[in-house]
Amino acid sequence: MPGDDLPVEARRSVELFLTAVDESAPGLVTGFYLVGSLALGDFHPGGAGRGRLSTASDIDFVAVTDRRLEPESREMAALAEAHARTVARFPRPHFDGAVLTWRDLAAGPDECLDLPCAQESRFTPAGRSGLNPVTFCELAWHGITVRGPRPAEVDLWADQDALRAFTIDNLRTYWRPWWQRNRQRSALSLAIGLSAWFPVWAVLGVSRLHHLLATGTMTSKCGAGRYAQTEFGPRWQRIIAESLSLRTEGAEGRRSYRNPLARRRDTLAFLDITIDAALALSAKS
Repeated sequence: MPGDDLPVEARRSVELFLTAVDESAPGLVTGFYLVGSLALGDFHPGGAGRGRLSTASDIDFVAVTDRRLEPESREMAALAEAHARTVARFPRPHFDGAVLTWRDLAAGPDECLDLPCAQESRFTPAGRSGLNPVTFCELAWHGITVRGPRPAEVDLWADQDALRAFTIDNLRTYWRPWWQRNRQRSALSLAIGLSAWFPVWAVLGVSRLHHLLATGTMTSKCGAGRYAQTEFGPRWQRIIAESLSLRTEGAEGRRSYRNPLARRRDTLAFLDITIDAALALSAKS
């Protein structure tokens, strides 16, 4: 199949899923694409931490059918069973994505009805996971083709202005409240804040949004870390390097924090200034 050069963790899950769905419903999945960290060249199947606080990458996909599926149909059951077989055999990395029609891909996320999708390897016949401008633009600009025409050969929605607006809204409605909650010294916020996942998610995650607003282009978590190293001053180099090292299991960056409370403090401080800096960029446009 196309994509034989994929990392083994991704290839085995994709092959099993497509083989299983083809056995039960031949011809149902006419397109299959990889997005997320795989598409952006930043796939790390290992990582620090466990469960929801793991820094490991997911396998993010977009599957395409020629028609919309009914919730109780044989085809929907085939998708659910194929996904269940895949995550039972290969529980990590998470196998997450959405099943759209070709018409959905042309119409854009706001025009899509609830559809089959999976998040943290949990499949639902009707949900909205992945229905946002990030997924659509990653597919259009960076998607890896496993089955079907290449993204450049398909009528795909990819709206730069909508992606920018979504990014600004994400900073205001997700990241600023997230910062507010996690700066509280509750037992839960401290447990999360002392994990290796915390700086990877926050430092590299918000740096990605700053990068997009500054350059108009998408980047990976590690790409965002490299960008942050050049964009932000000496005060922030230590926490950026720490985050890169945790993301890459030491291949990039450098770990230097012995005290996880100090790492949590610097993560929150960096998050605070970077959210403001990113929103200031949006105000200039």
